[in-house]
Amino acid sequence: MSDRGQVDSENQPRPLVLSLASVGADEERYLRSLLALLKSYLDPQWCLAARLGDLPDAVLVDLDGPEGRQVWENVHFGGIPRIALSRDQVLGAEWTLLKPIKTGGPHSVTEVLTAVAGKLQLSDPAHDVPGRSKATFATLTRRASHHPHAADLVLANGSVLVIDPAEKVFYSSRTTDELVALLRSRRRLEGKIVPVTSADKLPARLARWGIKPRPLEELLWLTGLVTGAGESLGGWNPREPVRLARWPDFAKLPYRQGHLKMAAMLTADGILPAKLAEACESAMGDVADFLNACAEIGILESKAAHASVSAADMKATTMDIWRGVVGSLKRKDSK
Repeated sequence: MSDRGQVDSENQPRPLVLSLASVGADEERYLRSLLALLKSYLDPQWCLAARLGDLPDAVLVDLDGPEGRQVWENVHFGGIPRIALSRDQVLGAEWTLLKPIKTGGPHSVTEVLTAVAGKLQLSDPAHDVPGRSKATFATLTRRASHHPHAADLVLANGSVLVIDPAEKVFYSSRTTDELVALLRSRRRLEGKIVPVTSADKLPARLARWGIKPRPLEELLWLTGLVTGAGESLGGWNPREPVRLARWPDFAKLPYRQGHLKMAAMLTADGILPAKLAEACESAMGDVADFLNACAEIGILESKAAHASVSAADMKATTMDIWRGVVGSLKRKDSK
C-alpha cells in the first residue's frame, strides 16, 4: 500500500456507525441510500454497520414487531444510544424515527441522527481535543507495525498488543476474534505507541504470562481483511488490473474457501477486480476485502494495463488452475 494512500485514508474523518436490530431489508436499503444522499447535510456523517462485529455508536430498533420489542426490553447495549423505529412515537424512548422514514422534519433521519451525534459528543468531551491521539484501532495497529523498533500499543484500559517488526511477530493476550472486533470498529480510541525497552527480553517476559509470539503477517492480514468494509483501502484501484507476487501462506493466515480461488486466479495474470469477482462467482465486497488483505502484507501488485481476457475465459482459466492446486494437494497427501 502506498504511503500517500494510507495517509489519506487515516486522515479522513470516520462516520458514526448505526447498527440495525430487527429492521426489514427494504427499510435497510432505503436507510443506506438516504445516508449516502445526506452526506453533505449530516455533520458528522453516519453509515450503517457494514459487518457483524462493528462497534456501533447507536442502534436502531424496529418496535413494530414482537422481535424488536423483545430486543428493546431484554438486550443491554452498554449505554449505546437507542433509537426507536415505529409508525407512532414511542413513549419512554429518547428518540423515535417515524415510519415512513423522512429526510427532514420532526422525527426524521436528519433530526434524530443530529440529536444523537450531539449527545455522543457531549458524553465524550475528549473528542478531538488537541494533544490527545484518537484513532481507530486499525490505524493505531498500522502505526505500531511501521515503528522501527518493538512497540507497545496502549489504549485507555492498558496494553493490547506488542509488535516487534524486526522479528516479524506480535504478542497479545486477545484472541483472534477479539482482535477482529477491535480492527472492524470505526470508533476512534485514545491510544499511544510506546517503544519497548530491552526487546530481546520480551519473549521470556511475556511467556511467563502465557503469551506466545504470533506471526506479524497474520495481524496485518486481518487488518486488511476486516477494515475496508468491502471497499479499497488505497492499495489498489478498481479500474486497474491486479495480481499477486506470491501465493499467500494460508497455513498461517485465516482464510475462506473463496480466497483459494481468488489467489489461484491472481497468481496467473493481472485481472480487473470486478472481473475477478465475476470469474470466482464472489461478491465484489468479498473480493475487495481479500485484495486489501493481500495489499496489507505486501504481495499485491497493481497493473496499469487493462485486462483483455473475457469473463468466460477467466472462469475457464480459474478452473484449470484450481484443478492443478487440488491435484497437487492430493499428490502431497498420498505421499
